[in-house]
Formats: sequence, C-alpha cells, structure tokens
Amino acid sequence: MPAYGNFVLDKGYDAAAAITKFRAVKFSAEETVTPVTAITDQIVGVEQFGVSAGEILKGKGASVRSAGITEMECSAAITVGAAVSAGTDGRAKTAATGERVIGQCVKGTANAGERAAVRLSLPGLLLP
Repeated sequence: MPAYGNFVLDKGYDAAAAITKFRAVKFSAEETVTPVTAITDQIVGVEQFGVSAGEILKGKGASVRSAGITEMECSAAITVGAAVSAGTDGRAKTAATGERVIGQCVKGTANAGERAAVRLSLPGLLLP
C-alpha cells in the first residue's frame, strides 16, 4: 500500500518504552506515551515512525498522530466503513462490543499485518 495519511494533529511525546510504527499508544505520564496493552485503554493516537529502546536512550521521542487519517497495522482483515478499535498489541481491528472505537476504516485490508487507513476519532467511546 502506498503511503496513505492526512494529518490534522501530529505531536511529539517522550516514549516510556519501545513503540512499533503504526500502532496505537496511550499516556503513561504527562507528555509520555507507551504502547497500548488492553482493549479498553484510552488511546491518545497512533505512532508514525516507531522508536526502539536504544533510540529512547539517545533522546528520540514518539511522533503521534491524534487527528486525521493514519495508517495502522492490522491484526486481521478490516472492511471499509468498519468501526476500528485497537487490540492488546495496539494493532487495528474491527471493533466489538465493550471495546473503545478509535476511528473508521477508510481503506481496508485483506490480511493480518497489512496496513489500513483509519480516520481517527479519539479518545474513542466504548462500543455498547
């Protein structure tokens, strides 16, 4: 998939741990983000470049998209128009009851590991 994104708000934060590119993040402290670990986490955005533990030690931070359209790595196929949530690994998936909806799929995928385009609507409400 070619690069697909349309940012409204990208912001830099300190990273509390290594973060994989195109996965959801949450706050761990003021101005600090960490990878999502639960389907009910309140998501602040999607990491755009990735940051390793070694890079954190050298002062590299996270670049997080909080508004607009972002690419997200998927844990399974997602169809266009589907409500999207983040799994326990921060990858995009079709939202289910009790999960936090973080956006809508605008470019779908057929397989896990592919990247979908997601129009973000954060912080996201729990799907009834």
